[in-house]
Amino acid sequence: MDLLLLLARRSWRTLLIATSTGLACGLAAAGLIANINHSLAGFGQLRPADGLLFAGLVVLVVSTRIVSDVSLLRLGQTAISDMRLHLSGKLIDTPYPRLQRLGKHRLLAMLTDDTQTISQAVELVPVMLVNSGIVLACLAYLGWLSLPLLGLTAALILLGAASFHWPQRKALTSIGKARELKDQLFDQYRLLTDGSKELQLNHSRRLQFFERLLYPISQQYRRDFVRGMSIYALVLNWGNGIFYLLIGTVLFLAPQFIELSATLVTGYILALLYMITPLSELMNALPTLGRASVSLRKIRALEGQLEVAGTPADTLSPARHVARLACREVRHSYYREGEDGRFTLGPFDLELRAGEVVFITGGNGSGKTTLALLLTGLYQPEGGDLLLDEQVSASTQNHLYRQHFSAIFTDFCLFEHLLDGDDPHLMQQARDYLAHLQLAHKVNIEGGRLSTLDLSTGQRKRLALLAAYLDDRPCYLFDEWAADQDPVFKRFFYTKILPDLRQRGKLVIVISHDDAYFHLADRLIKVDQGCVSETSTEPLAAAAY
Repeated sequence: MDLLLLLARRSWRTLLIATSTGLACGLAAAGLIANINHSLAGFGQLRPADGLLFAGLVVLVVSTRIVSDVSLLRLGQTAISDMRLHLSGKLIDTPYPRLQRLGKHRLLAMLTDDTQTISQAVELVPVMLVNSGIVLACLAYLGWLSLPLLGLTAALILLGAASFHWPQRKALTSIGKARELKDQLFDQYRLLTDGSKELQLNHSRRLQFFERLLYPISQQYRRDFVRGMSIYALVLNWGNGIFYLLIGTVLFLAPQFIELSATLVTGYILALLYMITPLSELMNALPTLGRASVSLRKIRALEGQLEVAGTPADTLSPARHVARLACREVRHSYYREGEDGRFTLGPFDLELRAGEVVFITGGNGSGKTTLALLLTGLYQPEGGDLLLDEQVSASTQNHLYRQHFSAIFTDFCLFEHLLDGDDPHLMQQARDYLAHLQLAHKVNIEGGRLSTLDLSTGQRKRLALLAAYLDDRPCYLFDEWAADQDPVFKRFFYTKILPDLRQRGKLVIVISHDDAYFHLADRLIKVDQGCVSETSTEPLAAAAY
């Protein structure tokens, strides 16, 4: 039912066409059985018209099946694609702190495993519709042959359906538990790939990871999934057993109470045997449908936890130049691992101006990264506000506020496709930057795409710097950019890149521990246990000379 609603939301007309043609296919297939049975009974009196009727039914079965299959295939895959795009768009629009709390493993499981499970179920819908039509038409034909036998058939089918209810609930419970464990499995797989170097270097940690984390979760997932699917296997085979029991009843028991002719019994058994395949396929779809219903519930529950941030109208665009960034009584608090209570950054007041290079320094855990996320708008302040030129607020116009920044964080992500890759002037500028960053011998730009990202961390950061330069945003933030660079490029960053951005009138914020270069900053901001204060650079400048 959930799958049909999902398809109906996409296009109820297409669903109606597919459903009607699927049922028509089933009716035509049952008509074929009736025609075959009639032809066998009157084999000696067959006429050319009987052959034409048979051929017409075959054409009807084939044509309606094609229309139903293709219509539902296109509709189903479009619905799944729309679901993936909708979820992806909602993830992008969800505030960064909420995404952090949800975790990458849950989001990846939703976008990959859950949508794939639903896609598999959608692919079964055409088969189910056709088989349902066949079963209904065959039941109608059985009723035409003998109403008492139809009553017996219906009673056994209802008995089988009633006996499915409780086991199916147990099966769904086990599959639901397995699905919850899959989130944990995805998290362990993430650790396995991200921490492969550490696991290979430390055998004890490797044993701990496999024996205490990956193995127990994997085994519990296997047990829950096998339990659920085993219940389904029991249900399916029990259903087949009931059907064969029905055939035995018609053959051996019913003639003791009802007068039946050999021709009627032959037609009845022929129709029942023909029904076995569509009924079996309907029952075999139950496990996939059950898993899909669990995945749909999981997606809806997770989707409900996504807080979509407001996106401004398309007419709003970031300014080409920003004169200043004002922080007024800004405060943000959060939980930190291993500490009681909440860690609070601020409240603090700052005013940063264009054409300045501002360094932010502080110890580990002091709140530097949180400050960076606040300044760029990825975190919204719990108190106070951040304003660009007294016009764009990080609290009320967060999306527009963020568009004024280009940032390279320590956990940066590098995209192989450059923005505006079809602009020849911009691509030539990118090639010039590659030469300045001494990457032209390793990386080419073809069709707006970087030829490789298989580089060292320092080289990848230089590519990220190239992308940031091409963005040409009014505000730049660099979070320990120079930490992975050799001395030559570290000096190049502090003495060439930052002065160039200053000369271009950019507001430049640099998180750095390189105190040997602090004297090059126009201002120095110190973060210490949540307190933000400005420190003079003059003593540092004097010490440098």
